[in-house]
Amino acid sequence: MCESEVVGISVRTIPGYKNAITGKDTAMVEKLSCGHEFIDGKFNTDNLYYTAPAPVENTHLRVERKRGEEVRKKLMAAGVLDRARKVIRDGDYLLLPVKEEIDLPGTEIVRVAGKGSKMRALSLSDSLKDVLSAEELAMMPRSFDIIGDIAVLEIPEELMSKGKSIGESLLSTFKNIKVVARKKTSVGTEYRTREVEVLAGEPRTETTHKEYGCLYRLDVSNAYFSPRLGTERMRVASQVKEDERVLVMFAGVGPYAILIAKKRKPSEVVAIELNPSAVEYMKENVKLNKAKVVPVLGDVKTETPKLGRFDRIIMPLPKDAGDFLDVALPTLNKGGVIHYYTFTGTTKEAADEVRKICGGLGRKADVLASVECGTYSPCLSRMCVDFRLI
Repeated sequence: MCESEVVGISVRTIPGYKNAITGKDTAMVEKLSCGHEFIDGKFNTDNLYYTAPAPVENTHLRVERKRGEEVRKKLMAAGVLDRARKVIRDGDYLLLPVKEEIDLPGTEIVRVAGKGSKMRALSLSDSLKDVLSAEELAMMPRSFDIIGDIAVLEIPEELMSKGKSIGESLLSTFKNIKVVARKKTSVGTEYRTREVEVLAGEPRTETTHKEYGCLYRLDVSNAYFSPRLGTERMRVASQVKEDERVLVMFAGVGPYAILIAKKRKPSEVVAIELNPSAVEYMKENVKLNKAKVVPVLGDVKTETPKLGRFDRIIMPLPKDAGDFLDVALPTLNKGGVIHYYTFTGTTKEAADEVRKICGGLGRKADVLASVECGTYSPCLSRMCVDFRLI
């Protein structure tokens, strides 16, 4: 039995296996533990079996063999390592099977296409080797984001003349992708949005992303969403205790708030977001997931003081979260926890940043954990500092 994930889609490959639920012979069986729907193939919701198209694309994390054990332990600790599948050797690298995409320094997400003895590793560079020269491939980033069924990638200006060919190549390689879009700008504006341009596939930028059994409807061109933070969102959500009152600042389309409301038992989850488009999607996602979340449209500085006190506050704005601790600290209940995001070089630097800002506000921070949860640049990583006040 071989369990794999294809951009949030979990399937069990059981060649020649008789479904224990239906008694029918089937090649693919799905337990629907996360409530995922499928993009390709035919899924029978009554009998719980899924007949998948070929090839199957399984997600792996490529890492140098000398770092294999170190990274394997990190994946296990995060609950992302897929123990039902085998590690694949690839020259000087190992392909570690993962349940979902995760961003770790010095690693690369690849997908294994085909099944059985025909499986082969596919990365972004692998899929473009017939489209770009070796020199051009060296200009391309090593990975790309998949949000729902939309691939979003960076293409250097020098290669823009080949943008359409790059997009079509990705579509033909990764069957779960229906749209390929390039980033025209970096994340900017007060709404944390970026301009994108569709290169190939269906002419749209709206999609539905599936993560830990939750569905998020969004437009990648007018609402911020990072699929790489799925594991981090679950790490934070898993800490929420029963009857806690939770505030999510800079809530976007609602991934933190909805996940907490669905997976835990808080007394209330309030989510503040400045971007009107994102708030509309958040409201839609709250209904879509039947989650008990209170969306608030407005500025965190203005809205937070109106909302009372909270047991847990989440601040997922790495570039500027420090500017908002002055409104977060007075809102925190005694013994409450803040999850503070920032960009620094080390976890120690992140923890020191929190202590310094809190000190300047006349408070003392007790750092519970400082966690690296993604890369930002060669010298900076996204960090989350979990702390309370003493």
